[in-house]
Amino acid sequence: MRTPATPEAAPSPPGQRASSAPPPAVAERLRPVRWWHAALVAVPTAALFVLGYRRRWICDDGLIYLRPVRQILAGNGPVFNVGERAESATGTLWQWLLALATWVTGEDPAFLAVGLGLLLSTAGFAFALLATCRLHRGGGLLLPAGVFVLLAVPPFWSYMTSGLESGLGAFWTGLSWWLLTRTRRGREARGACAAAFVFGLGPLVRPDLAVVTACFLAAQWWVLRPSRRGMAAMLASAGAVPLAYEVFRAGYYGILVPLPAIAKEASASDWSRGAGYVQETLGPYWLWPVVPALGALAALLVRRTRREQRGRVPGRASLAVLLAPLAAGLLLAGYVVRVGGDYMHARMILPALLLLLLPVLVVPATRVTGAAVVLLAVWLCAAVSPLRAPFDVRSTPGSFNVRSSDVDGLRDHNPVRTATWVANWPALPEGRAMLARAERAPGPTLLYFDAGRRLHATPMRTDAPYRVVIVGRHLGVTGAAAPLDAYVNDAWGLASPIGAHLALERWSWPGHEKFLRNYWIFAEWAAEHPPQRDLLRAGAARETVLSARAALGCGDLAELRQSVRAPLTAERFWRNLTGSVERTRFRFARWPAAAQRALCDGPSAGGGRGLTR
Repeated sequence: MRTPATPEAAPSPPGQRASSAPPPAVAERLRPVRWWHAALVAVPTAALFVLGYRRRWICDDGLIYLRPVRQILAGNGPVFNVGERAESATGTLWQWLLALATWVTGEDPAFLAVGLGLLLSTAGFAFALLATCRLHRGGGLLLPAGVFVLLAVPPFWSYMTSGLESGLGAFWTGLSWWLLTRTRRGREARGACAAAFVFGLGPLVRPDLAVVTACFLAAQWWVLRPSRRGMAAMLASAGAVPLAYEVFRAGYYGILVPLPAIAKEASASDWSRGAGYVQETLGPYWLWPVVPALGALAALLVRRTRREQRGRVPGRASLAVLLAPLAAGLLLAGYVVRVGGDYMHARMILPALLLLLLPVLVVPATRVTGAAVVLLAVWLCAAVSPLRAPFDVRSTPGSFNVRSSDVDGLRDHNPVRTATWVANWPALPEGRAMLARAERAPGPTLLYFDAGRRLHATPMRTDAPYRVVIVGRHLGVTGAAAPLDAYVNDAWGLASPIGAHLALERWSWPGHEKFLRNYWIFAEWAAEHPPQRDLLRAGAARETVLSARAALGCGDLAELRQSVRAPLTAERFWRNLTGSVERTRFRFARWPAAAQRALCDGPSAGGGRGLTR
């Protein structure tokens, strides 16, 4: 199946530039191959666009991005609630891109999030295929291989949209891979600093993509072997924007990572749950037989590259480029397994899977690779046929098929508008009625849930800066329905500085281990003497509320509250910046009595010395 070697063109006379065009006879033989290679990019890209469009949607977590976007455009800053500097967006770059697109178009940011996600992910897959074709173009005829996985696994299609940063992540990964393959021949590239700049944006797309940034920068260094000055320029290009934003984040928000990373304990370990998460991703789509086949193809490509170009600078370059996404994918997959996966089915493992597929999206045609491609094509036909039951169940032991649940709840196969969520989400009618009642109340009102998830109202302290505080169990849709000047108290800590810093004392549903109980909410927002019936409904004993109220005013917890609510003066910015490391590490007991003892009677009582030195 290997195509004949292309005859080398005769050397040009001295002083005359050699023509890059092949002889007419060779060009005639190459024309069908070029058309085939163009089809290898165009056909899968078009198919993925159609598949992603058919499953277009925005999820509740995608809606979480939209309230900060609305706050930015209203002049309140990149916050979830007015007057509280909390970074609820994991994908920093995605949040600002949505804000820019909404400001330019005036369109519903939910609709823009879906459309931009679809376009960016499609472009990312196209860049990835182009780059892999470039990487293997010296091998003659190319055959599709890993691209079959993208066409067979529905989560890839679902998360082309969803309103999350997944589409931007796919675009950044594909573009970075394309830029890396352009420098594979070992000669100095004019766009080295531009490529390094793009690589450096990884942590702003998602913090865990920092491992991909490191691997791609290392491969670029190995290819180019720049001077010290060139290396300094590359590192400055890669780090300028992320480091500048990190200084802003530390001074503005008072912590070093987005708040969801603290709420979900992104540095914790639960290897067994993470292994189960991978199994629940690979099993339903019959991916286990594909993994060794693609692994063998990758090993074959590595061996071929080393054998054919051993000892030559271009060979070292090609090998470094080939290994970079494989190393990055393994590291990223290992991190996902370590932290215990995610509650969203397949979502967290998809970036790692895409990285591992990059070098083998297409492969050079040989007898061995041809046989492997035939087997993969048979697998693709079986995987998309009625032989495999569609994986649209509501949940598994460790993850949740969010799209299936949202489509069922909203009764809309393609929910792409904020209004669709606000009008149709089953839990909202009661919330809208209570919110209207609270706005008509004579004084500030706290809306809270009882143990049966029914919403109730209780008077709020008179000095509260908000007229309405509402507890949000579904943070995205609650934030979309609530006015910007209302305070949405996130029960899961994704947008609550208090809830995010609770100590992790148990493992449960991934990303939902920290639940801010009503006694903390009453302690912070309810009237000084709440009615006894409201305390009973909330399941909060009066003495527990008093302990929580005392803990909120003591030590490091009091300083944490000041770091996000005190006016942002130059002094406050500096105190936030210098205390950001300790504040990021800070946790307090979820039981009020224990928190009171530690904070009010412990070494940091009164002054918050752990965060202010």
